Amino acid sequence: MRFPSLVIFDMDGLMFDTEKLASEAWLLSAEHYGFQMDRTIIEQFVGMTNEDILNRMSEIYGKEAPVHEWRSYMRHSKSVLLEEHMYLPSFKKKGLESLLAFLKSKQVNTAVASSSEMAVINKYLTVTNTSDYIDFRVSGDEVVNGKPNPEVFLKACEKADVLPANALVLEDSPAGLRAAKSAGIPSFFIPDTVRETVELRGLVTDVMTDLEEVEKYLRSLSH
Repeated sequence: MRFPSLVIFDMDGLMFDTEKLASEAWLLSAEHYGFQMDRTIIEQFVGMTNEDILNRMSEIYGKEAPVHEWRSYMRHSKSVLLEEHMYLPSFKKKGLESLLAFLKSKQVNTAVASSSEMAVINKYLTVTNTSDYIDFRVSGDEVVNGKPNPEVFLKACEKADVLPANALVLEDSPAGLRAAKSAGIPSFFIPDTVRETVELRGLVTDVMTDLEEVEKYLRSLSH
């Protein structure tokens, strides 16, 4: 692949260590309300917008299930966990700061394209002092269709005035990887809570262990 003109970051689980907290919050809500929840179900929600999560919950548990109540409890539990963790150095994923600094030194545009609301994106970037490294932001509340629809990534390319083929998506979720594939954007899968599968491997340009490996690879392209 060529050296990208735009690097598009997913946020949850890719830039920040939030997905493990989300999994913990899902299990807390399941225990509180007595509904069945396991890793295979939680993995289906990774990268989805809130509306899509609610729709998927209704499909799994039935239309009569109090999914809005369960989801609200889960989001409250997650917010409590986040307040305990987001100010810690470990909240930022390994290699994030170095990668962002490298991209800035190469004058490569950067974007966050997340299923989260813009207020959440802005808060995370501000708290972690990474806001100045991000040129463009696209949130879940800015698009009609969430991942795996490619809209969020195409909108990031549009904001940066970069062709999809000249961008690079960094993702940890199946929904995000499918969105990048549909958008025609090269992508790297950096696994977090979702494990690598043959299907996911077939969607991506490469699989990277962490963001440090992403930086090393991009440095090799920049020479």
